[in-house]
Amino acid sequence: MRHHPARAMYDLLEDALTSITMQLRSAIEADAGRPGRNGASSSTLLRASGWARQMSIELGSVLLDTLGLAATIEWHIRQFQKCTGVTCELVVKYAAGFDLPEDYAESVFDIYNEALSNVARHAAASRVAISLTITPREVTMIVRDNGIGLSEAAFASATGGLAGMRARSRAYQGYCEIIGTRNAGTTVTVNLPIPAGRR
Repeated sequence: MRHHPARAMYDLLEDALTSITMQLRSAIEADAGRPGRNGASSSTLLRASGWARQMSIELGSVLLDTLGLAATIEWHIRQFQKCTGVTCELVVKYAAGFDLPEDYAESVFDIYNEALSNVARHAAASRVAISLTITPREVTMIVRDNGIGLSEAAFASATGGLAGMRARSRAYQGYCEIIGTRNAGTTVTVNLPIPAGRR
């Protein structure tokens, strides 16, 4: 039987995706404080939570370049839903024929990843709705959950991941707005304008 180069490439890609999927599920389960499938200890799961940021790097190299931002988020959502039981809805609107610059895609995905990590760790939500709109002029993402809502103290301090989300947005002359309502959920809105020279 002849060895087909394309089949070998797909096999390698499948192996890479399988590895990333397993690592991503470990990170999500750790964020949610749930035992892993292999009965991992709580300390192991806490260490696994550090994979959340590593996933952005690996996904950026393996998936974002190949599938694009929308498809990568769709894949992530399926894994997140399986691990947490949180119902996820994704709505994507994009301009046909326009490719989002790679660095913009990576930044939006990193912010999305942090937002979903916060949902798993803190929100106690049962549903998350994600809206992604990509045009030649700007990219906008809204992540809305129905959880306990971000406290005023947490919003005022905005340290750690929240501060990082805002810093990434400002780096592109954009903004990241985080609004929490007690027992009514949290909404993260990100908007990054795309300069004419990057379109």
